[in-house]
Amino acid sequence: MERAGGFGVPHGLFVTFGDIKRGSGFAMGPAYGRVLASGTTVVGKATYSINNYKLLQLSAASAPLLAERLLVSGRIRWQDAPAVRLYALGVDSPNVRTNYAETKTEASTQALFQPVRVLQFGGGVGFERYLTGAAHSTDPRLALFAVPGMGADPTYLHSQASAAIDSRDGPGYSRHGTLLRATVHDYRQQNDGPFTFQRLDGNAEQYLPILHGNWVIFLGLHASTTSATSGNMVPFFLMPDLGGDTLRGFSNYRFRDRHAINVTAEYRWYAQEFLDAAIFYDAGKVVPDRSSLDFSHFRNSVGAGVRFHTPQMTLLRIEVARSNEGMRILFAFSPVRQ
Repeated sequence: MERAGGFGVPHGLFVTFGDIKRGSGFAMGPAYGRVLASGTTVVGKATYSINNYKLLQLSAASAPLLAERLLVSGRIRWQDAPAVRLYALGVDSPNVRTNYAETKTEASTQALFQPVRVLQFGGGVGFERYLTGAAHSTDPRLALFAVPGMGADPTYLHSQASAAIDSRDGPGYSRHGTLLRATVHDYRQQNDGPFTFQRLDGNAEQYLPILHGNWVIFLGLHASTTSATSGNMVPFFLMPDLGGDTLRGFSNYRFRDRHAINVTAEYRWYAQEFLDAAIFYDAGKVVPDRSSLDFSHFRNSVGAGVRFHTPQMTLLRIEVARSNEGMRILFAFSPVRQ
């Protein structure tokens, strides 16, 4: 692997894991990568999960430009999620769920500009089409009639811009540094419907190394807020949500609403050269009004786990988390999302 360039560098035919919508379960499939003479990397892959989720994707990323300050990438992607979990909106929603179907087709391009090491600016634009299947439930506690966008099939021109201060070792694995990032999204509906809206995501991470990084305290904060003009609304499947990787003691998409906030605290220690162990605490909530986006009335969970990693990326996380709704075991091929 070292002679081939290490993990994450595609060379010929290989096996890829995950990367479908959350809740897909274990997923894998074939992939083929090639580095062109220009330095552009092209990767095609197909993935299938144990829950019948499917993914087809062709992506390309340029070699670093402008003295390695600029990266340009793009992708064409199709993903099919036949059974996505759906709960009623709100942080006090009952633990009763149904499923809905969602298919997404995307063609997008992005650019990342890094004028100095710790400063990043990003932007992108893409065409996105969503096809959703209506959920059906006889349980009145779900109140699905109150979920905006049920059965809707919006087509979007999705543009985004971001700015970040990032002094971490790397986005895939880090033991010290700071991340402060803000991202603005504009979802401009192209077909008929009332689903044009905007979204703002804020992200803060702090890594505090102890004893030369053998122990690390990680603190994270993430907040998302949406807005829509009069006559428009945010479809439920693009609302901020908590559960799964963001509130690990609760199932995927357990809480969903117009605005969300969550915090994470972890104590990590260096167990072996490529193995970390951690204990963690997650807390958060979703709310219908931005004025309620504060640090009160949180749902919380605690847990522990191990992470297999290289010096630059997380390969596998295995975690056990507990909340007042029970215990969950998580497997993930990425770092904790904040």
